[in-house]
Amino acid sequence: MTTPLPPQSKARHFRGRMVSGLLVLVPLWITITVVGMIFRFMASLLGPLVRLLPWRLPAWAEFVISVGVFLLLIYGVGVITTYMLGRRLVSLGETLILKIPVIKTVYAAAKQMVDALSLARGHSFQSVVLVEFPGPGMQMLGFLTGETRDAEGRTWCRVFIPTAPNPTTGFLELIPPERVRRTNLTVEAGLKMLVSGGVIAPDVISAEPMTKVS
Repeated sequence: MTTPLPPQSKARHFRGRMVSGLLVLVPLWITITVVGMIFRFMASLLGPLVRLLPWRLPAWAEFVISVGVFLLLIYGVGVITTYMLGRRLVSLGETLILKIPVIKTVYAAAKQMVDALSLARGHSFQSVVLVEFPGPGMQMLGFLTGETRDAEGRTWCRVFIPTAPNPTTGFLELIPPERVRRTNLTVEAGLKMLVSGGVIAPDVISAEPMTKVS
């Protein structure tokens, strides 16, 4: 027979589930809204150019062509940034944007969100681990990125220890495997825990000693 939860636990359980739902729905809503705004803006911007074509097109065709041109533009920017000159131009553009008083705040926040999502979707982090940091008796979440051997043949774990609530900054530590414990958390669950400041976290986090890095 299941023991009923006390009122405080029920409230905490309800609050945690509500926040979990918001963390899923809010980014989705923002994404749909922003993408829709961008597409509509590009359609209105490129629409006059499309109308210069020698044949008459319906409104939906103008919109589709405008969106297609916009997607090609995005692809072109992606290709350019793979080259050194392109990266320098992008860096120069970011530097100029970050000097504009109001725009720099919006751009920095948006870039921070994109960087965090890139971390969550990427394959750089192998697993979530616990390490003793910054002092004895303290445990911090870290992300295992691989292993490194020194000149004497000893193995060190490369562990990125992010700061909360901004996981795009932190510390890179080289730690002996015996001082690293692998947790049962997925990379996305670990990032959610960090970004939420611990509000979104499992009741129990299990960890076991490292046997091998990969």
